[in-house]
Amino acid sequence: DIVNGREGQYRVRLMDNTKGADCAYPPVEMLPDDTIVTTTYGHWTNGESPYIVSVRLKLSELDAMVTKGEVLK
Repeated sequence: DIVNGREGQYRVRLMDNTKGADCAYPPVEMLPDDTIVTTTYGHWTNGESPYIVSVRLKLSELDAMVTKGEVLK
């Protein structure tokens, strides 16, 4: 729950860090158009140096994935 600063409806894994360390806890921002943006660094490609990635998504996209059964476990 970004607005109230507590656990929300979904827990989302955005990327898979391929190394056991050297990644960050990203800030999460909600834009005026309800886009959620997060930026962090990590080892996102096996064997490569860490790099920065931004991910943008909307709550409506997460809701649609759940409705379609596209949830990965």
